[in-house]
Amino acid sequence: MTFTRPIGRGLRLRLALACLATLWLVAARSTGADNSKLPLPAHDQASPSAADHETQMPARPDAADVPDPAAAEFDQWQPLVDPNRSIYDDPAEPRPCDDEPADGLRPFDYLRHAGFHHSSTEGRFLSKNIAMTTSSWLNRPYHVDWFAGPLISDDPVEGRVSQSNEILVGLRLGWDFDYYWGLQWRFGWADADIVESGGATPTSGTYFVGDVDLLYYPWGDTKVRPYFQLGLGGSQIGSIRSDGSGQEAWLLGMPFGLGVEFPQTRWLAWRLEVIDNLAFGSDGLDTMHNVSFTAGMEYRFGARPGSYWPWRSSRTSW
Repeated sequence: MTFTRPIGRGLRLRLALACLATLWLVAARSTGADNSKLPLPAHDQASPSAADHETQMPARPDAADVPDPAAAEFDQWQPLVDPNRSIYDDPAEPRPCDDEPADGLRPFDYLRHAGFHHSSTEGRFLSKNIAMTTSSWLNRPYHVDWFAGPLISDDPVEGRVSQSNEILVGLRLGWDFDYYWGLQWRFGWADADIVESGGATPTSGTYFVGDVDLLYYPWGDTKVRPYFQLGLGGSQIGSIRSDGSGQEAWLLGMPFGLGVEFPQTRWLAWRLEVIDNLAFGSDGLDTMHNVSFTAGMEYRFGARPGSYWPWRSSRTSW
């Protein structure tokens, strides 16, 4: 008779764990064998070692592949105006002969060739004075002003009729279209007396001058801005005829002179100028040089509007 002792509970648990461990080992070995036959991912295959990384770096480019350091340099200064080439010519085409006329040259090309300045070649100003830093004359390119000063009169008829010296007053309206150039319209008047030689009492007369002037500012956009002025217009001058009757004549005028202006505020400037109000003789009157020394107060306007963009906000016009 054989007696079999029943298996304890603890022994059965240990046998079950041992079987599970054996199955896990067998499954792990079979899985590793299968994965060894699979190709590696692309990034794993191309992952070199540190030593291989140095050998696989691209080679240094040749000198021919590197841009020329002098490529960013500007060409040498060339003459601004070529009298034998038009501004519409192709630079690649050969130059015409010297005896061929040039066409397409702009008026300012001739002025710059003669030594006058323009912002397209000189910038805002020349290094002759303190430049405008917080504002600019062109920020308010339009101006209206009044002027007054003594008028040194010339004789309408030499040796027979003279004109008294008086105060010349007037108005101006102008536009600075460049840092170096401007235009203005001027109108002035004076109550000059007309005196005939040997006459007992002077005759009341009037003197009017009106013209359109071209202004040239040689220093550009500077705080103290000298200028030259040349204009074309007319003058009304009183005189006395040989029979003693009064005469009012309009003469062709060409005023010229020089002046200087400087700002007090961004919208207010002062002007001082000396002008020879040249009037060409006609209708029995001689050519006259009526010289005026005037001072004026100039109101400037036309400022740029304030910017309201978020990256550059401004509520004031400078």
